[in-house]
Amino acid sequence: MPTGLQEINRRNFIRVTSIGTATMLVGCRIHSPPKISSPDEKFENLGLFVRISKDNKITIISPVSEMGQGTHTAHAMIIAEELECNLQDIKVITGSHNDIYRSSIGAQFTGGSNGIHVWKELLANIGAGSKELLLQSGAEFMNVRQDECIAENGIIKHVHTGNTIKYGNLIDIASKLEFPKSPKLKSPNEYQIIGKKIKRLDTSSKVNGKIIYGTDIRLPGMRFSMIKQSPVFGGSLEVLNQAEVMSLKGVEDIIEIPNGVAIVADSTWNAIKGAECLKFNYHGGNSEGINSQIIGKKFDETLNKIRKKQLKGENILELEYETPYLSHAAIEPMNCTAFVTDQKCEIWAPTQAQTWTLEKAKKITRLSEKNIIIHTMPIGGGFGRRLEVDFVEQALIVSKAIKKPVQILWSREEDIQHGYYHSGSKSRFQISLDKDGQPKQLMNQFVKPSHWYRRYKLFSMLDFDPFSHYQTAHTHFINKKFSTKFGVKHYYDIENVDVKYEHVDFGIPNGFWRTVFLSNNFFLESAIDECAFLSKSDPLEYRKKLISNHPRLIHVLDKLNTVSNWSEKLPDGKGKGIALTQMIGKGIVASVVQVAIGKRNKLKIEKVDVVVDFGKIINPDIVLSQVEGSVVMGISVALKEEITFHDGRVSQSNYDDYKIARMKVCPEINVTIIESDEDVRGIDGSLMPIPPAITNAIFAATGKRIRKLPIGKQKLV
Repeated sequence: MPTGLQEINRRNFIRVTSIGTATMLVGCRIHSPPKISSPDEKFENLGLFVRISKDNKITIISPVSEMGQGTHTAHAMIIAEELECNLQDIKVITGSHNDIYRSSIGAQFTGGSNGIHVWKELLANIGAGSKELLLQSGAEFMNVRQDECIAENGIIKHVHTGNTIKYGNLIDIASKLEFPKSPKLKSPNEYQIIGKKIKRLDTSSKVNGKIIYGTDIRLPGMRFSMIKQSPVFGGSLEVLNQAEVMSLKGVEDIIEIPNGVAIVADSTWNAIKGAECLKFNYHGGNSEGINSQIIGKKFDETLNKIRKKQLKGENILELEYETPYLSHAAIEPMNCTAFVTDQKCEIWAPTQAQTWTLEKAKKITRLSEKNIIIHTMPIGGGFGRRLEVDFVEQALIVSKAIKKPVQILWSREEDIQHGYYHSGSKSRFQISLDKDGQPKQLMNQFVKPSHWYRRYKLFSMLDFDPFSHYQTAHTHFINKKFSTKFGVKHYYDIENVDVKYEHVDFGIPNGFWRTVFLSNNFFLESAIDECAFLSKSDPLEYRKKLISNHPRLIHVLDKLNTVSNWSEKLPDGKGKGIALTQMIGKGIVASVVQVAIGKRNKLKIEKVDVVVDFGKIINPDIVLSQVEGSVVMGISVALKEEITFHDGRVSQSNYDDYKIARMKVCPEINVTIIESDEDVRGIDGSLMPIPPAITNAIFAATGKRIRKLPIGKQKLV
């Protein structure tokens, strides 16, 4: 507070001494305007809300899980900007489950970059509206005109006298007022916090170890459990040495769970020893007999059943591409702590899906929603894996059986061998080019297991999979009718397009995986590059011709042309490749990768230039770190990552055989952020252009097309 300014004490105002609230709550449902509430109203009735306390501390109750992306910091920045308060006075916690948090797909979840762009406007309105309430209250408190007052740094100040009063001393008055219907938001040129590089709120706690993750939870009488699941998906285990396992130190029980058993002990270590000692037979399973060769053969048979189009013309391309199954391979293994009694269920889980967690808890415990509490823990890597709730189900079953709190923990082997994988896929194109080298027909046949068929039976009835049809410039009737949800006409201006999709099922669990459209982008960006070569065109300029009606995309490519020095002449054995993407409701990403091919087929990625347009940026540092992480993950996927199968089970078991990129392959990464007039857009697509940009660069360096991932030990020359 500036020297000479007086903090007005509310005790000077007898007329408000009878008001005794402790906090002011302002809440907002996802599809309704903010409202103010009495402090005794249950917070779950408010939705996303902001709480202002007497001590001037502010708490944001957010429905969004924090997975390491800095979403909670961005939420705090939005509130601090509009409310005119100090960022260090804000705390963000994840709210429990509630129907009012459900998004447009009918669930409270965090994924697909929905954490900021879905909630930004609501947060901004809560902040701005609360500020207006406090300005009105401050003016009344000081008996002055409201237009003579300003809000700054958590206080209301009368500009003529210099008198001030803290927000916390005004909440008694403010909480009695009606929330403004249309609070005035700041214009971007007024921002003091948004757009600035701000240190994340959770940085210190991660550095000093004070942050509490799921595996840090400790409860009185808690037991610890390791699991062992059938190596074949959907199979069952027959324990052969139960007495031997039960005789081990600390082992207390063996509980049957879906597809396996849980070893219960008095410590994690003793549970691990029990699981290691376990001997078993397995029976049945959905994936029994499946191997990678069968999967590849089935892909080919299904593509042949669809039949390719026979196009006419001089410049005809017939192309096939393939991507493998992928594991999420997050650093934090699956874990969940649960305590189930006859009256109550409490869950501590690093989950991305509170709604589906709740549904599973209701089914297992037979308790009503009001008797179930979900504590969403910080997540050490999600990538879509924690949208599944199998690990929560296991903890609930075990706790209910032993009538004690229990913490389930998966080994790394269980984590890799029992995931919900990014499905392998295969795509085939027939493309005819006109006399100018532009695509006049694009026919595409696409096969993969559909995650959506598992969750939503309607899609299987319609023979439509949004993940497969999206990003293929398709003309499916569902896209025309529901374009805002399932896909729009692709940014490439290709009119005559026909996409046929066919679902195949191998009994292997598949699910949401970071950047679910990875395969689509690899297929299409590779095909476009091959079109550019056949037409003897520069790959960047060729793409610009196909996006002539999209100025934002053109701007991104022009910027990429400059920052990557695209047109420079490279020595033999080196090459540059380009790829781009735009996702629905999300941003634009374009990448140039420079590679060098050395002796003995050795590939080196020398440099990656990325230009992004994510609309208005909340925190550039968060964007930068997320894009850089996506680049590294994209390199890993392109070069190494692959899940294979034999005898119905996953062949890989840990990081020694599920290969991920190491630091030594990390190149120079240059990220350029273009801030446009678009609203905040998600950054989920940053990974997608990297694999095709790498394979396109390999072609530029060697003349060899790589049409199958991972690149691995494929011959490059």
